[in-house]
Amino acid sequence: MVIRQETPSDYKEVYQLVKTSFSTVYADGEEPDEQDYLNELREKSAFIPELSLVAEHNDGTIVGQVVLYKTIVSTSQGDFTELLLSPICVHPDFFRRGIARAMVEKALSIAKGMDFRAVFLCGDPETYKRLGFTPSYCYNIFHKGDESKAADWSMVRELYDGALNGISGTVDTI
Repeated sequence: MVIRQETPSDYKEVYQLVKTSFSTVYADGEEPDEQDYLNELREKSAFIPELSLVAEHNDGTIVGQVVLYKTIVSTSQGDFTELLLSPICVHPDFFRRGIARAMVEKALSIAKGMDFRAVFLCGDPETYKRLGFTPSYCYNIFHKGDESKAADWSMVRELYDGALNGISGTVDTI
């Protein structure tokens, strides 16, 4: 298994992978749209090609995908740019082999080398806490749509200890 930067020649295969992977989440014939979201994201200024990775099986088939892109954290001291993880997927035939964890760790390592402080996401707390993510409210950073100020699904992982010390505000995950 090789984890590498996605290239434009991968887009068509990644589109099908994302569609297939997310179809396991939807019920009653509902169609996933994450594959279209990813295509649209690639056209935005928030997209960072170096942080769009794929997992390639030994036979050359792409079996996993993850992307980190820019998002804004708004604070009383002003806005600053951090990262958002979305989407991430692994082909159903390759679930539970550590592929998602390996892709996330590689993406986070690259992001740290690019001087980012943290990666945010919206997702299942039970799934993402295994990858080192914590509810963002623990850092006094709240999802902009969370009126309760206690959303477990708005999560963050610091890229180094203390990266979010002294920061409080809201994060935009759209």
